[in-house]
Amino acid sequence: MDVLFNSIDVRDLLSSHDLDDSSPLSAPDLRLLIDRLQVRSVHIKSKVQQYILSHHDDFASLFAQCSDAVSRSEDLSGQVSDLLRLVSDHPIDVEIRDVVAEIGRKRREAKEKKELLELVRAIVELSEKLKSVKEEVRAGRVIEAAEAVKGLKAALRMRGDAAAGAQEEREPAVYSLLRNEWTECFEEIQELLVRFMENAVRFERECNALRVKYQSSVNGIDGVELHTVLKAMDAVGILDYGLAKVADLMIKYVITPAVNCKPPTLFVEEINQDSGHMTEAFLKIILSSDSKIENVNGETIYSAVIQVIKFIYKYLCFENGPWMQCFGRLTWPRMSELIISNFLSKVVPDNASK
Repeated sequence: MDVLFNSIDVRDLLSSHDLDDSSPLSAPDLRLLIDRLQVRSVHIKSKVQQYILSHHDDFASLFAQCSDAVSRSEDLSGQVSDLLRLVSDHPIDVEIRDVVAEIGRKRREAKEKKELLELVRAIVELSEKLKSVKEEVRAGRVIEAAEAVKGLKAALRMRGDAAAGAQEEREPAVYSLLRNEWTECFEEIQELLVRFMENAVRFERECNALRVKYQSSVNGIDGVELHTVLKAMDAVGILDYGLAKVADLMIKYVITPAVNCKPPTLFVEEINQDSGHMTEAFLKIILSSDSKIENVNGETIYSAVIQVIKFIYKYLCFENGPWMQCFGRLTWPRMSELIISNFLSKVVPDNASK
């Protein structure tokens, strides 16, 4: 195909090469030039025809691709026209806004369902824990039950103030039911622990002694240790309530005779053991039969009170400081009043000059 692209020099077509560029061609030269140009044209056409024939498949493929491109462009033009017509008939921004709003609504619904599912799971879990508390109580595992009740109190956000009513109004009604069930569990374990305590610490009138029993049985629950009962009461937060009746018992039958000293009182400790383990501890109260003893000094009263306190600390509170402090808060106001009214008020003179 070089014949198509190479430039043609007119001088090559003339017989004479000594032509002056400024001189005109003669008639013979012009006829010769025309003839030779025609021959050259025929030659070029022949070359082009040969090239096309030799590359027929390539040109056919090229024309087919061009035809396909034209067809596709027409289809694309039709689609664009349809889209423009659709947009003009139904504004796409409105549909997009509706789709976005629907997506937002579906997401909110999914979030609400997820939160509801989590709430249901939490409620089921709390209900199962409350059920397990009752089972623990019936099985005598009072420490485990007490710790579970304490944990559920925090989980259920139990409150006893005025804000509790407003809080319940904002929460699902099922939480109120769960709180009621928790209250039942709390009262059940509280009643059980108090009964264990009453069974463990008693005043035996027959032998005039305070008895501390280290294993008790209540409601078919056997062999619960006194230390376990105290630990459970401490865990659930009712230690002062559980020791209140014991404190009343101690003031009435032990502290009052020790301070009153009419007649003078002696205390004797007695420990019962089985296989090296304490089963019972007694603080026996022995009233003196010596009628000659009329006045008892403060040292005797102090010694008796200290003996009682040491017995309580060792055999009832298991040498646990916080437990003893709790018991002291329950007994000290009445104990101090007894000491003042029965001893100090009598030894302090009415007249300051004496």
